[in-house]
Amino acid sequence: MKKAFKFMVVAAVLVFATSSSLMAQVKFGVKASGTMNNMFLDSDTIKDIKRSPVFGFNVGVMGEYFLNDNMSVGAELLFAQQGYKRTIETGDENNGFKSETTYRTNHINLPILFRYYIGGLAIEAGPQVSFCFGGKIKGHSEETILGHTATQDTTISLGDVEADYQKGMSDFKLWNRINIGGTIGLSYNMASGLFFGARYTYDFTNAFNDMKLGDDLKPKQEASKSHHSVISVSVGFKF
Repeated sequence: MKKAFKFMVVAAVLVFATSSSLMAQVKFGVKASGTMNNMFLDSDTIKDIKRSPVFGFNVGVMGEYFLNDNMSVGAELLFAQQGYKRTIETGDENNGFKSETTYRTNHINLPILFRYYIGGLAIEAGPQVSFCFGGKIKGHSEETILGHTATQDTTISLGDVEADYQKGMSDFKLWNRINIGGTIGLSYNMASGLFFGARYTYDFTNAFNDMKLGDDLKPKQEASKSHHSVISVSVGFKF
């Protein structure tokens, strides 16, 4: 009986020591970022088409496991808003056309990051999986004829646009829901748990698809080279 009791005491001490050691190696946290989002597109080859970034944000939670005093591996689960702006302008002030279209997509992002610490400064890099679950397209156009200008504003969801495409081809997918990318950045971590970071992320997966007519004059889905590009500045707290 005494031996069994001693064994239980020793086991409890070992479990407590192991869990305390493990918890010392693991940190959790929350973070929020302001982002500048753009899109690389090979389809915009006309000189009158210009692309520009749009501002967004991401917010979420994170976990980090320290392999030693200088290296760690971590994961984040983030809600992110991405997109870009596309402008077309032709003609002049008397006879011309101008349109400005803003694309915004909603994502759940899961970056897996490897960090190397030099004091409070950390260099981080790793892959990211992104799940796109919707978005909106807002358009503003101005058409000028003989000095008279008419304007039009529209807002439509990506789902509605995709449904219009599917009238011509039932299995058409306007945008790829799952994107694979890579991220690299720097962060500065304070002893209090507060940290600041800057990061660049690029998606290798094509974000959107095109519909084109094949030789048989039937619509076919074709991958368009379209890649998300995101610069983010973040603040967060680890505990």
